[in-house]
Amino acid sequence: MRQFRYVVLLACLVFSSLCFSQKPEDWLPITPQDQQMKEVPGNPGASAVQLYYADLIDDVAHTEFFYHRIKVLSDKGKEYADVHIEVPPEISVGDLKARTIHPDGNIIEFTGKPFDKTIFKTKGVKVQEKTFTMPEVTVGSIVEYKFKFKLGEGYFSANAWTIQHNLFTVKENFYFKVAQGGNVSYAPINIEQKPKQKGSSLELSVENVPAFESEGYMPPEGNYKSAVLFYYVPKDAPTSDKFWQDYGKQYNDRAEHLLGNYKEVKDAAAEAVGAETDPDKKLRKLYARAQQIRNLTYERERTNTELKKENIKGNENVADVLKRGYGDREDVTFLFVALARAAGFDASVVMVSSRESKFFLKSVLSARQFDSQVAAVQVNGKNLFLDPGTKFCPYGLIRWIRTSTAALKLDQNGGTFVIVSPATQDKAVISRTANLALSEDGSLKGDVTVEFKGGEALERRLSAFKTDEAGRKQDMEDEFKTWLVSGAHVQMTSAKGWDATDDPLVVQFSVEIPGYASAAGKRLLVPVYLFQVKQKETFKHAQRKYPVYFPYAFAEMDKIFMKLPAGYSLESAPPIQQADLPAARYENFSSLAGTQLVTQRALLLNGIFFDVAKYAELKDFFSKVQAGDEEQAVFRGGSVNAQKN
Repeated sequence: MRQFRYVVLLACLVFSSLCFSQKPEDWLPITPQDQQMKEVPGNPGASAVQLYYADLIDDVAHTEFFYHRIKVLSDKGKEYADVHIEVPPEISVGDLKARTIHPDGNIIEFTGKPFDKTIFKTKGVKVQEKTFTMPEVTVGSIVEYKFKFKLGEGYFSANAWTIQHNLFTVKENFYFKVAQGGNVSYAPINIEQKPKQKGSSLELSVENVPAFESEGYMPPEGNYKSAVLFYYVPKDAPTSDKFWQDYGKQYNDRAEHLLGNYKEVKDAAAEAVGAETDPDKKLRKLYARAQQIRNLTYERERTNTELKKENIKGNENVADVLKRGYGDREDVTFLFVALARAAGFDASVVMVSSRESKFFLKSVLSARQFDSQVAAVQVNGKNLFLDPGTKFCPYGLIRWIRTSTAALKLDQNGGTFVIVSPATQDKAVISRTANLALSEDGSLKGDVTVEFKGGEALERRLSAFKTDEAGRKQDMEDEFKTWLVSGAHVQMTSAKGWDATDDPLVVQFSVEIPGYASAAGKRLLVPVYLFQVKQKETFKHAQRKYPVYFPYAFAEMDKIFMKLPAGYSLESAPPIQQADLPAARYENFSSLAGTQLVTQRALLLNGIFFDVAKYAELKDFFSKVQAGDEEQAVFRGGSVNAQKN
């Protein structure tokens, strides 16, 4: 049993059929047009322009070659000296070269070493990057870099050319070499120009591609950028409905074979359930039993030699999974379905797609859009979706990437397309409690305890298992800093619950923020809410082009205790701040308790997708959130009676 793997991006190194005369991995000559270009057509204020881009995919060699050439047009454009290469899972990066070409033709090679970096995107989503800084970049400089993605043998692939980028691109070349014996089809996304077939390869050249202008909290950009998707199909490709029906039948036959009807599984189910009679409690015990299996998906990849040395074999059915006590996420999910059936439940395997980088397209006849499986079980007359194959995933929760997108519930007739409902806001909660003291000089110091619950805990646990204790500490400190004003000093002091499933992940920090409060005579003006408003940049514009999209519903619950400086009293505190929408609620209020100002704040968002027509009311809501979070209290030095609010 091997998990279907959805991996994006593969490549090619040796192709002479492109429109450059030398090998494509060589540096291209700098043309007079490159040197003379001073501004972007139709956008004279653009800070930079991409002069050339290449994406060469080889589905035989399992590689993908990228080439970027960017010209800096203004001081702001010098930010492109900092290069960020987003690295998909299970991909390695090789043959990286970079250089800076000055306007006088002088070339400075990059001789440093890239850094591996984790960045945080919307709602704590982590992305792995390789980063480095180009040498001696000035206005008028050309920076260019090239690298190759490598994918191990034996992996399935899903390939795409991304045509549109965040910079205006003068010229682009694309190449795709088809795997031997493969029959490839393609789907143009937001582009009319089609690739040209040349033997066993496809080629495309485009010019003057407009920059893609993204918006904060928008759906994955892959749904809107111009692109070409590739997928392998049978020689006589069926219609969309027939394709998915045939796939569902084939996979269901495979699933039923793997599930079987094994005595060992029936015995294990009976032992796990014991004397319990309540259906929900029985299922919880079976879920916990399945998650006791060592989940190899969440361990590092091993070579064949290492697998042999550790005596790790491929499981042929759920009886093997139970006997050996290990398997991948597919194995764990199948075992749970088998256990549930053995205990008398109506249970099915559900093929699910991920919406992390792109939404499912039924018109794209590629089964690799389904990257994993979950389970569907009838409990007390309701269809319950469960995700036992995801390590640390609590009972009743489906990881967000597998919700609100297409899923295929298998049966002998080919299955039925269903949508797995997303979790509500109470299933992804961040609770922060801060105990702080404000000094007379305006600095703030103290401790903050953060509890991550449900989906919020799951995401951080899944990220943490890939690194060591030092890496966990660094990641948590980096994320915590994004919540605070610049200049804050943060240190994680403890953490517990990394390996739990149902319990919160609890992390403690020590914090020091110089200049947190500002002085005005004998008064200190103090922001009452410690954390930064993450959505303010998203809603500063009057109009919106794309829907507003949050990966998952969430709740932020904060309580901040701020001790007044010696000799100071509260002169004024902000009034209660409130805002409501059908799918959102906000409240923030402060009051004096002895010598402490206590601020309590709640932000609840119970939705993930808001179309453009809803932008105005959502903008108004988050404007109120921002205004409330930026309210200040006034502390006065001397013997002034504290005023409570």
